[in-house]
Amino acid sequence: MLVDRPLFDAVRVTTQTVGSASSNTLFVQGGQVPSILVDMDANLQEDNNNGGVVDSITITRNDFYRAADYTVNASTSGTVVSLVSGQIVFVAATGVLGTAAASGYGYYAYTGATTLTGINTALLYSGGTATGFDYKGVAYGAQPAATFVFYHTRNTTVPIPASGDYKVLFAKTIPAGSGTVDCSDVMPQLATPVVSAGNTNGLGPTSPLRNKGIYLERGDRIYVGVFPDAVNSAGYAPGVHVIAEGGFF
Repeated sequence: MLVDRPLFDAVRVTTQTVGSASSNTLFVQGGQVPSILVDMDANLQEDNNNGGVVDSITITRNDFYRAADYTVNASTSGTVVSLVSGQIVFVAATGVLGTAAASGYGYYAYTGATTLTGINTALLYSGGTATGFDYKGVAYGAQPAATFVFYHTRNTTVPIPASGDYKVLFAKTIPAGSGTVDCSDVMPQLATPVVSAGNTNGLGPTSPLRNKGIYLERGDRIYVGVFPDAVNSAGYAPGVHVIAEGGFF
């Protein structure tokens, strides 16, 4: 298979929920509006578009949290630390502090304008001073698992679900604490055998190795949305970018 031009499309997904956790369905519900990830000329207006293939889809979170630079507990008590603005201290045990932390157990970001050096248990973990700290809470840096669902339409520009004619391609979960995930393991197999060496575990002696991806005819679209489960009932507020790569025929 040869492609004429590279394909790269990306979309940000935040509150574009799809499906229903209460009824355990991935089908798009009334009022839900998934985002268009790839539009293979659904308007049929491009003379040089004969379709294409998407062989890579990745999901990348838009939120990032600095890991704790120092941890204060019984085993680290008395350690000399040196902090610059923005560094994070995790107070895991308040009993070892010389002065009680302003908000107790949790994460604190140093906000001072100058470098702060001292014994970790003797610092004042409090805001409002030149050498202060901003309390970030006990769940700072927590990134919950989130599931994203992909759909396919053909020869229509009517948005899902109003078209009534769409297919669920697959769903992929980005694990808790993971910044990015690849969708190749859940994408369908392409019909064309792979002309290269690869992992042959589980294949019979005459079974071909195959790429995974999605062949798209001219007029096709791929949509994506976030499944509203548990903590993501209203979507994934920090957002992710879903990126598709492949080529045009």
